[in-house]
Amino acid sequence: LGSGGGAPPLPLFRTERGGEVTYHGPGQLVLYPVMDLRSFEQDLHWYMRTLEEVVIRTLGALGLEGERVEGLTGVWVEGKKVAAIGVRAKRWITYHGLALNVTTDLSPFENIVPCGIQDRGVTSVYDLLAGAKGGEKGLDKDALLKDVATELLNSFEELFGVEYCLVD
Repeated sequence: LGSGGGAPPLPLFRTERGGEVTYHGPGQLVLYPVMDLRSFEQDLHWYMRTLEEVVIRTLGALGLEGERVEGLTGVWVEGKKVAAIGVRAKRWITYHGLALNVTTDLSPFENIVPCGIQDRGVTSVYDLLAGAKGGEKGLDKDALLKDVATELLNSFEELFGVEYCLVD
């Protein structure tokens, strides 16, 4: 965890997904699709790479260049992780998925070793866009979160060939 062996700095919940310690908090978009991969590809590596591509396309629509890092899972911009992916499947039914840092307060990541990767930092879409504007932090966080959510769902639809519907 990176807490020096004492009590964890944040509430800790064990899950059955792949990956190591991560943080979920406000300002993150968490997409945990429940899918029967028998209707797509019975290949978890294909599924994870496709989830990465969903994020890469979402970032591209915002003018950001997301990328994969060989040997690691997730999406990176400028050497920092912007999206974590951890999945699990039982009888080819998926659960868990991805978390994209959009307007996330990144300080909780300082208390953990995100995904077990010690030599790379984390970032958010907000910080990346603000940096591209010369450090201007005048972006509307609520509007940004909604815009990124729309792009994320559109990219998911396109890559998986599905349609989502909003349910009240």
